[in-house]
Amino acid sequence: MNLFRRFPATLLFPAALLSAMLSLHSQHAIVCGQEKAATKPAKKDHLKFVRVSKEDKTPLALQTAVVKYKSDSKETEGVEVTLIGAVHIAEKSYYHDLNKLFTEYDALLYEMVSDPKQGVPAPNERGSSPISSVQVGMKDMLELAFQLDEVDYKAKNFVHADMSPEEFFDSMNKRKEGVFKMFLRSVGSGLAMQGAGKSNDLDVITALLSQKRSQGLKLAMAEQFEMMDGQMAALQGEDGRSTLITERNAKALKVLGEQIKAGKKKIGIFYGAGHLEDMHQRLLDEYRMQPVETKWMDAWDLKE
Repeated sequence: MNLFRRFPATLLFPAALLSAMLSLHSQHAIVCGQEKAATKPAKKDHLKFVRVSKEDKTPLALQTAVVKYKSDSKETEGVEVTLIGAVHIAEKSYYHDLNKLFTEYDALLYEMVSDPKQGVPAPNERGSSPISSVQVGMKDMLELAFQLDEVDYKAKNFVHADMSPEEFFDSMNKRKEGVFKMFLRSVGSGLAMQGAGKSNDLDVITALLSQKRSQGLKLAMAEQFEMMDGQMAALQGEDGRSTLITERNAKALKVLGEQIKAGKKKIGIFYGAGHLEDMHQRLLDEYRMQPVETKWMDAWDLKE
């Protein structure tokens, strides 16, 4: 029997690792605010792609960013690229409004380690990997919806921009990576966060025992999502790269270049929020694009 089906995922993994896994693959996502970025932000300027919105220190929502980029260079004149962050389990209304947003783009590049010819796997075909197992199990515990069930991947403007399974495992073998090694790195990151007082595994356990389990878990884990940069960094190798993040991002940006050459002007890239800090830097370095606008969408409702 699958280990991830026998025990609650939160008893098997620290909260830091869980939030990282839930963000990988990845209103009432309301646009809650809009921020104008500086015209020429400094190289390596840090942007957040996940945050917990608060009012008087009271959590309101876990939010993901929608960041628009433009460039003055001749090669990308008139091209607009938008990074659309995602968490892979969220409110149904979040995915409903994402589907509406996606219709605005000439091409919508999406992540999924799969053969695009085979389409999105059916529900009874999922859960074969540890990450999928955790995501599906936590969907029910948090009383949220699963991205694969809600996003319209058959839309005509959707373009697969990820590795095939063969490419993914070839890359992992070349880099001598493995699921167990990434697991150990993530556990190490979680322990470091606990030592620094930044992990809230106790809150997760308390939430599991409370009558309002789903709400308590969302509150506890949303705080971990805000520290996603450190969690994703823990998965990188000594060279700062990994198949899971940087190599898949390289494939996505290659597809972006192909779409630009094909004449597409308004392009969205829909990827898990944990991927977007690296993608942001690639847009700065490889395409000389700058962020010009950021909007926020509510993924989880955290209000009592």
